[in-house]
Amino acid sequence: MLFSNLIGKNNLKEQILALYNGNRVPHALLFNGNEGSGAFQLALSLTQLLLCSNPSNSDSCGVCSSCLKVQKMMHPDLHFSFPIQLSQTNKITTSDDLLEGFIEMMLEFPFFSKELWAEKMGNKNKQGIIGTKESQQIIKKLSLKSYEGGAKILLMWLPEEMNQQGANKLLKLIEEPPEKTHFIFVSEKKEQLLPTIQSRLQTIDVPDFSELEINQYLIENLNVLKEQAEIASSISFGNMSKAIQYLNNENNPDVYLSLFINWMRLCYTRNIADTIDWVDATSKEGREQIKGLLLYTLEMFRKCILGHYSVEVKGVSKEQASFLKKFSPFVNHKNIVQFSEVINDAHFHMERNANPKILMLDVSILFFRLLKTDKK
Repeated sequence: MLFSNLIGKNNLKEQILALYNGNRVPHALLFNGNEGSGAFQLALSLTQLLLCSNPSNSDSCGVCSSCLKVQKMMHPDLHFSFPIQLSQTNKITTSDDLLEGFIEMMLEFPFFSKELWAEKMGNKNKQGIIGTKESQQIIKKLSLKSYEGGAKILLMWLPEEMNQQGANKLLKLIEEPPEKTHFIFVSEKKEQLLPTIQSRLQTIDVPDFSELEINQYLIENLNVLKEQAEIASSISFGNMSKAIQYLNNENNPDVYLSLFINWMRLCYTRNIADTIDWVDATSKEGREQIKGLLLYTLEMFRKCILGHYSVEVKGVSKEQASFLKKFSPFVNHKNIVQFSEVINDAHFHMERNANPKILMLDVSILFFRLLKTDKK
């Protein structure tokens, strides 16, 4: 991937290129950014630059044999590592066992997500890990000479999913790597990395995309209609993956709207039995779906408040506008702060593996009360 093909991130591109042109690229580098922030794409652009046979001061050439191999994710000196769902039944123990599927996903969905990868592995509710056997395989690969005589690169996605035994095995290799060997890590939660690993990495923090950047990318790169692009970018919260996921849902373009409407109606009527049934059904959709619903709910509440002050609300579909017109009186200046605190707190705990059924039922019961708050 070329740096020039990635929208935005100009300051980071300049920072990375300054390191490259000054021959100061660290042998162990961490790109840290939220899902869909473009952190993986920046790491891949640097990878292609390091392996390019004819680079310039501003980018890889994009046309040499090395660049073409990287673009196909097939360069012999580029090694991928990523979380996997371990299975003794299917004898899945390292990334290599699922590499073909991972490459397919990267090529088809450049802004892929943990949720998409979990689905591709067959169980969207099972967490993947990077274990001891993976570390042993990495050590073995990087001990060999470069196939093409240049750099060797390990590109690890989500190093925070390494268990302690696996991480400990890599410490010495990261600290004293073979010549021309680069470790490029891409994390979404660097605070969950083991301190012994994080202390050996130079970190580049990648900010989320702006709503304008997502809107521009969808229109220019995916030929999305302006109205649809505005809706997708407004509910994505800087996450390019979520924006594209929204647009790819052909059966229900607004993937969260029906969930949101049903949830709010249940909370307003305080129907505890049906709410429990809704929570049970929704929890089966997986953690990422619930996190997305929480953020979507927060955005819908924000649109309600903006509507009260006659502010033009962009990025709203006809279906959303129809429901919000009836629902907005129940979200007001008296309860919006509490709503925001409840949702943000729930999202925080979902990120830390809280039980989704218990969490969503607790949130629903709090909503029972908040939706009855008198705005006067």
